[in-house]
Amino acid sequence: MRERLLVLALAAGALGLFYALLFPKPAPGPGELVLPLSSESRPDGYLAAWRWLGEQHIATVSLRYRYDRLPGLLAQPTGNLLVVTLPQRVPARAAELSDLVTWVERGNTLLVLSALDDTPLWTVGADPLLPERLERMTGLEFSPPKSSASILGNLASLAAGRLDIEPRGAHPLLAGVSHITALSTLPLRRWQVSEGALVPLELAKRADDGDPALWLERRRAGEIILLAVGSAFSNAALPLTDNARLLANIIDWSLGPGGAVIFDDAHQGMTAFYDGKAFFADPRLHHTLAWIVLVWLAFVLGSLPLRARQRPWQPLDEAAYVEASARYFAAVVPAGDAAKRLIEDFLKGLRDRLGLGEQTSLWPWLEAQAGVSPAQRRALQASYASACAGERVDLVKLQNLLAQLRRNVE
Repeated sequence: MRERLLVLALAAGALGLFYALLFPKPAPGPGELVLPLSSESRPDGYLAAWRWLGEQHIATVSLRYRYDRLPGLLAQPTGNLLVVTLPQRVPARAAELSDLVTWVERGNTLLVLSALDDTPLWTVGADPLLPERLERMTGLEFSPPKSSASILGNLASLAAGRLDIEPRGAHPLLAGVSHITALSTLPLRRWQVSEGALVPLELAKRADDGDPALWLERRRAGEIILLAVGSAFSNAALPLTDNARLLANIIDWSLGPGGAVIFDDAHQGMTAFYDGKAFFADPRLHHTLAWIVLVWLAFVLGSLPLRARQRPWQPLDEAAYVEASARYFAAVVPAGDAAKRLIEDFLKGLRDRLGLGEQTSLWPWLEAQAGVSPAQRRALQASYASACAGERVDLVKLQNLLAQLRRNVE
């Protein structure tokens, strides 16, 4: 029992060290996050908007590839609307963003729902380079407010769970829209367009401080619509105030004949391509490996003996040892070679006893011996000739003949 416990401890220690040093670990987080996906029915998802578009017979597409695959997934090359939510769980690459800008400039619309001012729970631990990626995507530079006094003066708004946005003036995108509401699980934030940055048309502002929150930007034949909150069209916020009206206006403004509304699910973790980070961060992989290790340890320690049982010492019978050796040599040594070696050893023994050289022939000497009959001498010569020719020799008869000759010549 002590040996099994020792093996278990050493194996668990080795596996733990290997896991700690070499295996990627999932990023720590506040638990299971509800991501803004088109298939998500919980408060932060977009399933309500997806189903509403389906009821209105508007084509919808769940993008589960990188942006360079967009043209091949759509029926029309222009007149489409892509809904992108920032920050992304799988950040877009620089080459992807270039492909996205090119796609927009050909005559499509990009709706960016960026959680700059609100803080849904799914933003925790997301892309820390959000401002840089947003600048690459829209051309706008954002930064936190420079004065801490403004933040201290708006502690009530920072702690609020919702943010109201109001139109700045009349525009087709804001027809019938008087209030836009965003929900924030965590305290609200405030980002501002940096000084000197290219500022497009400002359509709406925050109700609490008047900072812009909705922009419209022309990109050649296409457009970019940027909303500074990421939760306005979620399942929980879509029924509030005029959020649904704003979404309907954006779709009516953007879609062309045969156009589709695309939800960017790929960069929120629902990918159809291999993503190494997402694969190794999936807790299901770690649970599966843990069960495999536990089952393997149970099999090894429970069913297999750790070492062979010690048997008491038993002396080997000499006759059995000789018999086993003889059987081995009889099985692997050809009969002709064995016969030749037996005869040569017999003749060598005679030469050594008589003091003769190796080249001296013993056949005349055997012929002169009274104890050796002519029949025995002829049988020995015939067996030696057959052995030298590679022919089969009866080893039992040869051994008996050599034993008789040894007795007669000594």
